[in-house]
Amino acid sequence: MSGDVKGVQARVVSEALAGRLPLRSHERIYNSYSSFTWTCCAFSAATWAFLIGGYLPYVGDTRLGILGYLAGLLIGMAAVTLASAVPSYKYGVDTIDAAKSSFGTYGVLLPLFGLLATLIGWTYVVVALTARGAANVVQTIEQSTDRPVEGMVIVLALAAIFLVWLIASRGPWLFERLSNYIAPGHMIVTLIMLGILLYQFGPAVFAINVPVDQALVKTKAQGFALAVEFGVSNSLTWWPVMGGLTRLVGKRRHIMGPSVVGVGVLGAAVISMVAALAAVSAGTPDPTIWMIKLGGPIFGTAIMSFVLLANVATMIIMIYLSGVSIQQIRPLTRLRWDLLLALILLPGIYVAFRTEWVIASVMSWLSINGVMFVGITGITLVDYFLLRKERLEPEHLFSRDSRNIYWFWGGVNWVAIVISLGSIALYLWMYDPVAASMNAYAGYLGAGIPTMLLAAVVYYVVMRAIVIPSGIGGYSAARQPAPEIVPAL
Repeated sequence: MSGDVKGVQARVVSEALAGRLPLRSHERIYNSYSSFTWTCCAFSAATWAFLIGGYLPYVGDTRLGILGYLAGLLIGMAAVTLASAVPSYKYGVDTIDAAKSSFGTYGVLLPLFGLLATLIGWTYVVVALTARGAANVVQTIEQSTDRPVEGMVIVLALAAIFLVWLIASRGPWLFERLSNYIAPGHMIVTLIMLGILLYQFGPAVFAINVPVDQALVKTKAQGFALAVEFGVSNSLTWWPVMGGLTRLVGKRRHIMGPSVVGVGVLGAAVISMVAALAAVSAGTPDPTIWMIKLGGPIFGTAIMSFVLLANVATMIIMIYLSGVSIQQIRPLTRLRWDLLLALILLPGIYVAFRTEWVIASVMSWLSINGVMFVGITGITLVDYFLLRKERLEPEHLFSRDSRNIYWFWGGVNWVAIVISLGSIALYLWMYDPVAASMNAYAGYLGAGIPTMLLAAVVYYVVMRAIVIPSGIGGYSAARQPAPEIVPAL
């Protein structure tokens, strides 16, 4: 009998990890500060960190680009961790389930769309980077100066997609273990590349800039603001990620430090700094080219091979989180876990045939992707900390009943929806991510920070003045008995 009970308990834990059931503290897989830090670092340190770093010199001054990017990351990751990671950690729920308290049972479809676009979109970006990078490695080994054969790139992309599906279908335990090796390896590789740069160029490497006619802006102030914007945009794309990860963390003190340091500093800023220096000295932002050019055909190829293999862990985490969140759509809850992941990865077949276009569009995608969450971050932060005083009712997060306290108006908090959409419009008015051009209002802090702050203030004022006095949303009304729990939208 005891064996049967243990078997049932193991099955429940497995279903919770691969689904949306709240995780209790003893069911979580991250029980130390270092293990979660390394996962955050490994996740953030994918090839995109090298690619983004390669574009930082184009703000006109490489050093300002690095410093501005770091500043944007620190500010953005602090806000995102508070808005997304803390509620999900406390209640053991997915980011989207936690966001129902501010967006409503059905209004949460807006952040759900952004989450799926982010996680699945960046998975495809990493697939493209991995496939083209692996093809460059093969060409280097064969000592060929020709461009990689496109057929080889397609096969490698399809192989990467299959490998991600194979591992992710087994759950989150494996990427927790892999990260303990991959993240330190990334740091070692990054320090080695920095050492090579200093050996070849000396301290003067920090003073190398792109030609003036290639800079995206004309003044240093604008360059710094643009770099801050890159950092904030990158951070905002972590809103849909951090909650899904922190629901797997056992202790609250392991939330803020690993999130900001692991993601923002080690995984993003440090790697992007070295990438910026390498790219500007090599004359190309493409890491699959400058790594081999910098390290030589043998050592550079070895470094590139490690970075590409490490991408697999990043893709696994993103697809795992996508699989959990997409179960908000009720028909998909009936699919087996492995079939659900296969469905998510299916559009990647198209990406396998368009890898060059995907890579060329990555910086525009970064900024457009970040703008999706500029208002959402401000809203969820204010709602949880200032309006709800860090208290949610988990049973109501899983109800589709109109008695649900997060029902608002027909299941939608239209205040959150309107402010989120308005924030996108305001951001795009201040900053065009495709042309990388800013108006005068974004000339010093970028567009992300002012827009996020304004969204938070407007949401707070409207909710305090109109919504809370009306008794809608469960802010001041007496707690109701929980209606029947239906774990789907």
